[in-house]
Amino acid sequence: MNKTHFKLIGVSIALTMVISLFSAVGIAFNLNDNGVILCQITAFLICGAASFLYMKKKDQTLKKFGFKKTSPSKRLIGFMALVVVIQPAVLGINFNLSLLTLSLIFIQMLLVGFVEETFFRGIFFYALRNKTPKSVIAFSSIVFGLLHLASSLNPETAFILVILQIINALLLGIVFSLIYYTNHSIYTVILFHGLFNVFATISNDVSIGKNIVAVILLSICYLLFLIYYGRLHISVSSAN
Repeated sequence: MNKTHFKLIGVSIALTMVISLFSAVGIAFNLNDNGVILCQITAFLICGAASFLYMKKKDQTLKKFGFKKTSPSKRLIGFMALVVVIQPAVLGINFNLSLLTLSLIFIQMLLVGFVEETFFRGIFFYALRNKTPKSVIAFSSIVFGLLHLASSLNPETAFILVILQIINALLLGIVFSLIYYTNHSIYTVILFHGLFNVFATISNDVSIGKNIVAVILLSICYLLFLIYYGRLHISVSSAN
């Protein structure tokens, strides 16, 4: 690891702290769920603006950061659709959410997709463009996964579920990185990430057993994707 790697880790931690701070403010002022979501939306807007200004400074066209229009394959679209619907299919959908809350969740999660993908994929891959694809995918995925472990480290969560969520977060980071690298477009992963979060958020918080089933199914999908899709596309891209 060199100075660039440590800078990226430092900014990643700062990004996480900003979002956590705004969430804490909402909770400290006893805001309702919609109020907390609005605080988080504000945080992601700030982080998104900072990322956009950085990218714009480095490349006016933003193409170096993956802002290119490409058409994902039908198989890739099918895989993404399957992953998105697994949690609501297994856990069920929370129909008690108001239209306002649903709208705020949709806005929030699309912003999450934009901020996290432009940073962990667009900026990471740009900053480490002289490194090998496999090393960049691994580094980006590990940092992404580790910074998402906080949501899993809940003392009230069953130990087995925590372990599965940790594995799931790391695998999902690799999936996002691989899709970005092979599809050459940030738009695809932003939409995939955003919709994944939307459907995960509106799913019911039910029994531990159903949560374990959902996480296992997701992990199996990720592994199959990485084995069959990843091996083919990385070998072809490396050869080129």
